[in-house]
Amino acid sequence: MKKRHPLVLSLCAVICVFILALVFIIGTSTTWGKVEITDLNLVTADGDKIHTLLYKPRAANEENKVPLAIIAHGGSDMLEQASGYAIELSRRGYAVVTYDYMAQADSDIPTGNSENNSGISGYGKRGLNTIWNTVKFFNFVDTDHIVTMGHSGGGMHTVGFAIDHQDEIFLQVNLGMNMYGPKTVTEHNFNFVNILGDSDESALARAVGDTNWSHFQVEQLKRIFFNDYETPAEQLPELILNKVYTVTGTDGKTYTRTAYMPDSCHAYYLCDQDAVKTVIYAITSQVGLGLDAGVKSYDDYKKISTVWQLHDIGYALELLAIIGLMGVVAVALTKAPFFKSLMLKPMQNVGYKKGSPQWIIALILLCILPPALYATGKLPQDTFLGFIPVSQLWLLDGNVSAWLCWQWLLSLVLIVLFLIYHFTYGKKHGGDLRNYGFATSDDNRFSFVYILKSLLYGLITVGSGYALMAIATHFTQQGLHIMTFMMRTISANRSFIFFMYFLFLVPYFLSSTLAARSLGFNGDGTNKTAAKNVGIMTAIAVGGLLILWIVFVVVLNVNNVILPMFKVNRLYILGVGLIPMIIGISVGNAINVFISQKANSIWPGLFTAVLWGTWTVASTTAVLKYIY
Repeated sequence: MKKRHPLVLSLCAVICVFILALVFIIGTSTTWGKVEITDLNLVTADGDKIHTLLYKPRAANEENKVPLAIIAHGGSDMLEQASGYAIELSRRGYAVVTYDYMAQADSDIPTGNSENNSGISGYGKRGLNTIWNTVKFFNFVDTDHIVTMGHSGGGMHTVGFAIDHQDEIFLQVNLGMNMYGPKTVTEHNFNFVNILGDSDESALARAVGDTNWSHFQVEQLKRIFFNDYETPAEQLPELILNKVYTVTGTDGKTYTRTAYMPDSCHAYYLCDQDAVKTVIYAITSQVGLGLDAGVKSYDDYKKISTVWQLHDIGYALELLAIIGLMGVVAVALTKAPFFKSLMLKPMQNVGYKKGSPQWIIALILLCILPPALYATGKLPQDTFLGFIPVSQLWLLDGNVSAWLCWQWLLSLVLIVLFLIYHFTYGKKHGGDLRNYGFATSDDNRFSFVYILKSLLYGLITVGSGYALMAIATHFTQQGLHIMTFMMRTISANRSFIFFMYFLFLVPYFLSSTLAARSLGFNGDGTNKTAAKNVGIMTAIAVGGLLILWIVFVVVLNVNNVILPMFKVNRLYILGVGLIPMIIGISVGNAINVFISQKANSIWPGLFTAVLWGTWTVASTTAVLKYIY
C-alpha cells in the first residue's frame, strides 16, 4: 500500500481536476442551467451527416421566441472553436447553432451536390442548407432576427448563404475575412458587419501596404456599404471605422453597414477579449437584445461582461486530467506483473561526455534544428524535400500536411546526425542496438512478444486518456480546444486515417529518441531521474519552437507585421499553428522519454507517443478522403 500510495493520490488528483473541468465546461456552456445544449447530427439530402450543437435558452418557447445565430468556424477548425461566441450569445437570450463543416471533424465528406450548390452567391454552403432546413421549423425561433456569422472561411460560406437567403437573414457578420460574394451580386438586403483585426495575419499577408486598413477600402466592400454600384471606384469615399452606415435595399427596406477593427489576430479571434466583445456588441446592438448595461455605443465595448474564459479554463483542465491519467496509468503498468517483463536492465551510457565540445555542439543542434527547419519558409503540403510528390499520401487537409513534411524533414536530418555520432563516437564507446534502446530482452535476443506487449502498453496508456475524453464528451457534448489545439474522439470512418498516421509519425519520435542518445541522458530506473530527463528533453524538443512562436505573435500583435519567413504562400498560418504542434509534441515527447527510460527500451515509449500523436492529428482535421 505504501508503494501504491503516490499513485492513489495522483489518481485522486486527476479525478478532482477532471470533475472541476466538467463543472467549468458544463456550467459555463449552459449558463449554469439556464441554457440547454443539444448535440444534433443532421442528414443532408445526399445522406451525409452534419454535426451541429444547439444552444437553446430554457426560457425560449413558442410564446417567447428568441433570435437565432448560426455560427461557422474557420478552415481546419471544428465547432468548439465557436463556443465562446455561442456561450456569450446564449446567455444573453439567443439560440445558437454551431457546426462542423462538411469533411471537417465529425461531419461527413459531401457525396452529392446538396451542399455544394453555390446559388447566386457562387459559394458552396458546407452544411448550411441542411441546417437551415432544420432550424427554420423550430417554434422557439424569432425568424425576423436570424443572424449568420462566419470566422475566416466560415465567413465565405455564411455570407454566400445570406446572399442566397436575403428574405430570411437579418444580419451577416464577417469575422476575419473580406469575402462578399461575386462582384456581380448587387443586392445585399440584410444588415452587414465586417470585423477585421489590426493584426490579422491572414489579411496582412494580402494587404496592399503594411496594414489591414487597406482591406476596408476595397471597391467591393465600399459598394456594399454605400449601396453604390455605379460610381467609379476611385470616386467612392473612404469607409470610417465604427460608423453605422444606413442604406436602402432593393426591397425598399433600410439596412445598416458597420466595420470594426479590434486589437486581435486571425487565429485567436475565438479566444481574444477584444474580438469577442466586438462581436457581442455588433450582434446585440443590431438585434436589440442582450446589450450590456452602460454600453451605449462601440466606444463602451470594453464594459461588456464575458464569462467564456471559464469554459476555456475547463478545456485546459480537461487536457491536464487526460495527460495526468495517462501518466498514472503508465507508471502503474510498469509495476503490473504482466508488463514487468518490459522493464529491462539499464542501458550503458554511450553519449558524449557531458560538457565536452561534442556534447555542446549536439545540444545546440538538437535545440535549433526544429525551429530552423520550421522557419525555412518552405513547408510544402504536397511535396517532400521540395520535389518528391507526396500529396497522394495525405488523407487529411490543411496544416497537418505541412507539419508532417516538417517532421519528416527533421527526422531525416536527425537520423543523419545520429549516424555521424554513431560512426565517429558511439560505436567506439559501446554504442549498439542494445544501448541505443532497440533491445527486446536482456539477453539480446529478439522477442516479438515484447513488441506486442509494448504496443498493448501504449494502447492501454493512451486508451485511458481516450476513455476519459469519451466520458467528458458524453457529459459536455463537446470535444476540446485550447487556442488552436484541438482534440476529439475519433469517428469510425477515420479508422484507416488513424492507421496511416500512426505509420507516418513513427519516424519523428524514433529519430528524436536516437538523436537524444548522443547527449547521454540515461535513466536510472527512478521516477525522479526520469521526470528530470523528461523536462530536459522536452525543453530541447520544443523550446526553440516556443521561442519562435512567441517572437511571431509578439511581432504580429505589437507591430502588426508578419515575420518575413512566414510571408511565403500561406505560412503565416503555420506561425500561429506552432501552438498545437508544441502542445502535441510536448506531451508525446514526455511520454516517450519517461516510459523509454523506465523500460530501458525505445519500444513502449515509442508506441505510446505515436498513439498519442496520431490521436491528436487524426481526430479533428479536415478530411480529403477516408481511404485511398
